[in-house]
Amino acid sequence: MLTEISQVVVLAFGAIVCAMSLWGLAAPEKMMTFVYGAMEKDWGIHLAVGLRVLLGAALLVAAPGSRFPLLFEILGWIAIVAAVAILLMGRERLHKIVAYFKGLPGAMIRGWLVFGAAFGVLLVYGMV
Repeated sequence: MLTEISQVVVLAFGAIVCAMSLWGLAAPEKMMTFVYGAMEKDWGIHLAVGLRVLLGAALLVAAPGSRFPLLFEILGWIAIVAAVAILLMGRERLHKIVAYFKGLPGAMIRGWLVFGAAFGVLLVYGMV
């Protein structure tokens, strides 16, 4: 039961990451304004940490049943370490990082979002 739930969580994350990345490819300024605005809110950093922990745990549980068990396990641990890193860096540093990316030209943001879309596709493909 837990494995199936984890697989659904990974599939959902993959679809959402892919959709957000595609939205960003079409309108990078709007997507970055949305992300920047979320990070300014009190709940923004908590959401960023919570989603990474959830994804990391789901990847670890779902890894054995995926197409890429070792890769999904590694990605799960990376997500959990990233959540801890965000907590340690704090709101001000995270805000500066997001502000840096918001200030990049649209073409550079689109370049990063291609990787985001590919990551989303990898998550979905690895679970189906």
